[in-house]
Amino acid sequence: MTAATGQRWLVVGAAGLALAALALHSSRLQPWTVDDAYITFRYAEHFAAGNGPVYNVGERVEGYTTPLWMGLLALGGALGASVPVLSKVLGIGCALAALTALGTSHRTIAIPVPAAAASTALFGTCGVVTAWVMSGMEVALVCLLVLATVLARQAGRPAQAGVWGALATMARPDALLVVAAAALPRGRLRLVAAFVALYGPFFAARWAYYGWLLPNTFYAKVGATSAQVWRGVAYTGEFAWVAVGVLVPLLAWVWVLRRDDGRAPLLARWGWVAGYVGLHAVYVTAVGGDGMPAFRFFAPVIAPLALLAGVGLAQVAQTRVIVWVVAAGAMSNVAFAVFHAQLHQRIVNGNVGRNGVEVGRFLAEQLPAGTWIATNTAGSVAYASGLPTLDMLGLNDAHIAHRDISDMGTRKAGHEKADGAYVLKRRPAVIMLGAARGRRTPVFRSGRELTRLPRFRRDYRFERYRLPSGAILAVYRRTDAPVFATAQPLPARRAPRR
Repeated sequence: MTAATGQRWLVVGAAGLALAALALHSSRLQPWTVDDAYITFRYAEHFAAGNGPVYNVGERVEGYTTPLWMGLLALGGALGASVPVLSKVLGIGCALAALTALGTSHRTIAIPVPAAAASTALFGTCGVVTAWVMSGMEVALVCLLVLATVLARQAGRPAQAGVWGALATMARPDALLVVAAAALPRGRLRLVAAFVALYGPFFAARWAYYGWLLPNTFYAKVGATSAQVWRGVAYTGEFAWVAVGVLVPLLAWVWVLRRDDGRAPLLARWGWVAGYVGLHAVYVTAVGGDGMPAFRFFAPVIAPLALLAGVGLAQVAQTRVIVWVVAAGAMSNVAFAVFHAQLHQRIVNGNVGRNGVEVGRFLAEQLPAGTWIATNTAGSVAYASGLPTLDMLGLNDAHIAHRDISDMGTRKAGHEKADGAYVLKRRPAVIMLGAARGRRTPVFRSGRELTRLPRFRRDYRFERYRLPSGAILAVYRRTDAPVFATAQPLPARRAPRR
């Protein structure tokens, strides 16, 4: 076997390992669609129907952070595709495209073949990426576009990097960090010009439509407290432990930087990528991390980290050593994907999305069209019901999102904003406390504030209904609101004996 043939098989083997890990992890987590994905689905279907990118028809609130992903889903919906199914197909396609880009990076950016193989294996086996491929979220698309920005910049095509960076920022606003890092060395005027030419008009149109500089979700999730930062520190620390299979090979750069020969060109070429990863980590820590499983906020940096690890290893080790190091890293990645609670148990045991779809369909059958409901499960319940919905956590409500909360950072990210009096003022026909199936006692701040109000206790009646699955739905129905069409409330439970 010639050296060229051996190196080609090295890339093929790395790609095969990555594909196997991706397929294994994704399949083990199904059926899973994260509840927040249904928020984007609702925006996309309203957009496809000609109602604009809105959560409730007639209300312009930007309750999503991924306009490009929402637009792709809306386009597919307008062409007749099932939006939830399309989200999974696109997720798989983006993941495969990212693996292909890494596997061929020895050609596009002239890195050693072992470096390309190593980066492919480390990226494709990392559970922080594979968990999200079929979740319905935009994560795989963002990973692909951030990687494309890095590769274009490393290939000496700054204008192309600016275009990819603009698309990445449309997919997630925090992708602006990779554009900033790529543009800093020596200005990179063409990169900035291409980015502004594409992203500038989009941003202006978005601002004019919604009226806020940032998405509504940012105001709903992010405060300015030390508690929030400490929560972010814990989030970042746990991510570092889970991603140890990708991070440990980066130690090869310790040997690279100790050498005098050829150090400056390597630093000039790859230093900005390390800077981007560091900048992204600081940002994630500052905003307090994420309330979803599987460290979603760190997924975009896995491919750049894998590239850095591969290039560093190729500088200091022979191919045989690289294979063993990467094999150990891949095994670590797979072990975490299978056994770590954030990457597996929390997802497979999570039932908010599944429960919410059943509840939403039940409400659609029982309530007249146009009936307002209020819920904390603003994704699946709202999407499946098709009813106008008041999001009591504020992701899709500008008033709640902009309410000042003094203890931000002390509870689960994205579940801290509330305004019980405002919810009551909106007079929804049905209010569900807690998660998708509701409950009698409050869980979140909105419920606690509501149940303290005399008017709530006077105007709303607690009722329980049996869902088709046999599970119980607990709601508070406004006494003058329409009764359910066919379902009868279950008998009230007896008061406990004293």
